[in-house]
Amino acid sequence: MRGLEGGHTTEAQDEVPPPILEGPAGQPAIGIVSSGFGSEAIHEALRETGRYRVGLVHGVALPAFQPCDVLIFPQRRNPKALSKRSCWVIWEWVEQGGRLILTHDAVGYRDHPLLFPWVCSGGTAHVNRQTVRVVWAPEGEQPLGEITHTYTDHILLRPCLRAKVTAIAVDAETGEPVVSGAEFETGKVVACGLAIGLAPDESESLPENGERGLLEVMLKWLLG
Repeated sequence: MRGLEGGHTTEAQDEVPPPILEGPAGQPAIGIVSSGFGSEAIHEALRETGRYRVGLVHGVALPAFQPCDVLIFPQRRNPKALSKRSCWVIWEWVEQGGRLILTHDAVGYRDHPLLFPWVCSGGTAHVNRQTVRVVWAPEGEQPLGEITHTYTDHILLRPCLRAKVTAIAVDAETGEPVVSGAEFETGKVVACGLAIGLAPDESESLPENGERGLLEVMLKWLLG
């Protein structure tokens, strides 16, 4: 993947079991990395759709990622535990053709490492608003338009000028990017400034209709 910085994971990785994927045979496999803000709620919401094979991934390792068509990496509850080696694993998985969603601070904001500056260069602010406008839809469909999310803020992404980026959702008030995607020679990455699956008190909360719709949009962009 042109421009990918870092290195390849040559040392032995920790033993991380592959996810137990539940859902209809033949459907896309979605892995959600556990121990993040919203991990359990996102897992349950996608399982309820019946349109995917869904499972939690309990660690960061290439063998555990490889059964997945899409990996969702929610904001870490302890970002300092995300080592440089873990970042290399995530980079290498995308380089091999993986599709990835980063949520809220995991886009590279505050204490989280900037994993994919080719998608966004982190965030410019976290604003106390709960309405965004979904502006992308698959060809032949209409965008969802304005949706409301449960958590109290969302992150305005800092645009990257080095890559061709697709705006998926924007802040409803300012029009600044909130969800953006970039496609490389192999993999795809979506930076999502929303804390999907999170309640205002930072407990797990099943995504509301608008958030579920946005999840579907992001997955359609990645799998398209």
